[in-house]
Amino acid sequence: MKKLTILTLLLLLVAILMAEKMPDFRLPDESGKNVSLSELLGKGPIIIDFWADYCQPCKQAMPALQELVNKYDSLTVVLISLDAPKAQPKAKAYLKSKNYSFITLFDPDKTLAKKLNVENPPHTFILDKTGEIVYSHLGYEPGIEKEYEHKVRKLLGLANEEGEECTCTEKCPDCQEK
Repeated sequence: MKKLTILTLLLLLVAILMAEKMPDFRLPDESGKNVSLSELLGKGPIIIDFWADYCQPCKQAMPALQELVNKYDSLTVVLISLDAPKAQPKAKAYLKSKNYSFITLFDPDKTLAKKLNVENPPHTFILDKTGEIVYSHLGYEPGIEKEYEHKVRKLLGLANEEGEECTCTEKCPDCQEK
């Protein structure tokens, strides 16, 4: 029993030491106003999704992200476009045509993307309300939004909905499944 307690404490310590904060940033929104991470923090969990207008999986993920925004009032979804300045009008028009309620920022020089080793979109990060990265996922496949929701619910202190099982693709330390 003593060994199990020590092992558990060591695992917690490693997890704390490995935890990564999202670097603070200031990126322009669709109107050109700079938005910083610190302005977004504090309300609740944040999903940051790097995308580009040419990326079809990115566009496939957007309706699922919108459903999460609609379902959880304290969730903020931020789309960060990696489109070059010449492609930004097309990206803005696409988002406007879909009436998404995301915060949309632009990182054309990939300054933030490089700090986070984002090379190809979509790349999704889930942050707690302090800016700690609690989850990262590269790519999009239908159904992954259930894992996103599981992480968001955990950050909001909500239990799984009745009958809902953990949908994590890896062993989930939150629910000890898989």
